[in-house]
Amino acid sequence: MLAGCGDGGPPVERVRVLQLQPQVFPPPAGDRRAGIRLNASVAPARRAARAASPPVQVPRVGSIALGRPNRGRLLNGLQLPAQAPYWVTWDPILRRVPNRPGRRWATDRLLAFLVTVLRDYHLANPTAPPVLVGDLSRPRGGRFGPEYGGLGHASHQNGLDADIYYPRLDRTLRAARRPREVDRALAQDLVNRFVAAGAQFAFVGLRVGLTGPPAIVQAIAHHDDHLHVRIANASG
Repeated sequence: MLAGCGDGGPPVERVRVLQLQPQVFPPPAGDRRAGIRLNASVAPARRAARAASPPVQVPRVGSIALGRPNRGRLLNGLQLPAQAPYWVTWDPILRRVPNRPGRRWATDRLLAFLVTVLRDYHLANPTAPPVLVGDLSRPRGGRFGPEYGGLGHASHQNGLDADIYYPRLDRTLRAARRPREVDRALAQDLVNRFVAAGAQFAFVGLRVGLTGPPAIVQAIAHHDDHLHVRIANASG
């Protein structure tokens, strides 16, 4: 499919959008709490992750994360679809659904990681609304700073980072404006699942009260509305 990158960057000659088969999203079977308990330790969480559904198989397109998350590029990336049964993308600058195409590119490994965690989260929380997925990387990675709106991103440069917005207590598909709007139980479940699935880092807000292994789950500024997940670079 020929297209451009969507919001002001250089054209991408051949856009590769992740295509997922319907069987990737089995319907939830009742209120099946087969996942990770709130504030569970890492070891039980990892056992629960292994017992969950098999990882989602994403086409391997030869994605390469070059350099570092804060100084890198993305080669042969995949574009996350605007929405699916268990997630909807969110544009943090325009504050609307969906996110623009040029802001949702990643390595094939990161997309497989995200889709698997979000599927298992929704199977364990079948009445929860879809998760809002924010910025990933630019089509070819590289700088994603304030020139793209808001505070910009210091990282998100090589296809290994993703912003996941905390579920809201009122269940609306918008980013929370204040920590008190966050459904902390569901948000903590998301954090636990990303940790159990092997996240290298999970950056959370200073005021939302989310916890986890301190080497992985770190509270930093400007993250009271979203979780910033990073996976390790398999390319070395």
